Amino acid sequence: MINTKILRPINWKNLIRIGKDNDGGYVIPYEIIYKTDVLLSYGINKDWSFEKYFYNNNSNVNIHCYDHTLNFFSLILYTIKSILLVPIYCITFDRKRLKRCIYGIFIIPDYFIFFGKKAKHFKYRIWNTNEANSKTIKSTLNEIPKAVRKNIFIKMDIEEAEYKVLDDIIDLSDFIGAIVVEFHSLDEFAKDFNKIINKIIKHFNIVHVHGNNYSKLLKNQNFPSAIEITFINKSHCDKNVKPSIKKYPLEGLDQPNKISRPDYDIVF
Repeated sequence: MINTKILRPINWKNLIRIGKDNDGGYVIPYEIIYKTDVLLSYGINKDWSFEKYFYNNNSNVNIHCYDHTLNFFSLILYTIKSILLVPIYCITFDRKRLKRCIYGIFIIPDYFIFFGKKAKHFKYRIWNTNEANSKTIKSTLNEIPKAVRKNIFIKMDIEEAEYKVLDDIIDLSDFIGAIVVEFHSLDEFAKDFNKIINKIIKHFNIVHVHGNNYSKLLKNQNFPSAIEITFINKSHCDKNVKPSIKKYPLEGLDQPNKISRPDYDIVF
């Protein structure tokens, strides 16, 4: 069973959704963008829209992205697929998917522009060891100059590996201003999830929760089996924080990950 009661966010006024529409965008505190020295993105696939927004609003930020699945071959395949789908979405007047395909057509030059000048891409997976093309959280920090390891923002979507590495992040909580994580397979990792959340909330407050509607609902709780959670370090919060009384998803802010399905209502 997921302890949903401890997942209710605190009240936060200045939330903003950044990144592309639907799957790939996240809701975070707006002001944390300007307080961040380093953005560590673990798992980007073929979407760095979140990172681009961050850079466009804070050009001093150091951006390091980690993804072992992203390479030139995968970009070529994505480009071809996008070109083939454009006529279909033109015929069906599907503007959202058409927009995504147009992005896909130009993804290769966009990759070299962004990662050539503004960010760094490391072709490693994030794991709990440094073996077999993997890097630990602490190893990724070694790539950052010590002078700028002050206010770190972590974005994480690493397909169940989050349960292996979040303890390392908690150990480094003094340096981390905010975290947004997508937790996967809550039906399989319920105990691990509850344990990690209880550790994290000793140092961070939850400011936003959103269910990924690509996932199924937990049978016994009617709760999403994949969920996106945004945490902010308690050092950035007032002492007398209050729980939010809003309904989630937040109207006008949240978007369903899968366009063709309605968002999941979150019941705490």
